[in-house]
Amino acid sequence: MLTPQQFQRGLRLDQYLASMAAQRETFRAHFIAAAQVLVPEVLRFFRHLPQPLWVVALTEDGNPDAVRDVPLAARLCAECSTLTIRLFRPQTHADVVRHVLADVGATPEDESGERPLPVIGFYTQGGRLIFAHVQRLPELSQVLAQRREAWIAAHPEVSDARLPWSQMSTLTRIRILQAQYALTPEERLHWWRKTLLAWQSALAQHWPQLTPQEK
Repeated sequence: MLTPQQFQRGLRLDQYLASMAAQRETFRAHFIAAAQVLVPEVLRFFRHLPQPLWVVALTEDGNPDAVRDVPLAARLCAECSTLTIRLFRPQTHADVVRHVLADVGATPEDESGERPLPVIGFYTQGGRLIFAHVQRLPELSQVLAQRREAWIAAHPEVSDARLPWSQMSTLTRIRILQAQYALTPEERLHWWRKTLLAWQSALAQHWPQLTPQEK
């Protein structure tokens, strides 16, 4: 269970933006662009939830998945009074981050040493996790993996491209990330729409499991 004290220790959106050390303008641009996918039927669903929810976002400024999807969550919360978001960084909110990762069944780091970020958890205001979005949609993971393999195949001269992530040079990691995550605006909107549908579906699936007291 997440306590109100833990939730309130997170950063409001304005506090997070003010403290960002990287990707601030990209985050702002995505926050603005996210309005394009918040069509009336989506807003109607989230504005008429049976009870208000907490949205907990575990994020890092430079994480490409976080820079893509956390602005979507933040814009959704800004448009819906039923949703209140707080943002947490592993470096400054380590205990809350560990708590939320345990809630969602994620390990602090995967086999490559990367953190499973972002985590966007939807909680009741009683502190119970309903569901969580971890890193990205599975379908998008497949697309990114295909892009990575295509880039590696096209660049046989990059000798460390197939090494574990922690053993690659910084330049190789940057080049692979750029190839994987270079979404066009249209592609980004496409994946945002799919992400919103996944969030709606998860809420609709889990909501009947709430106890009468929580409703």
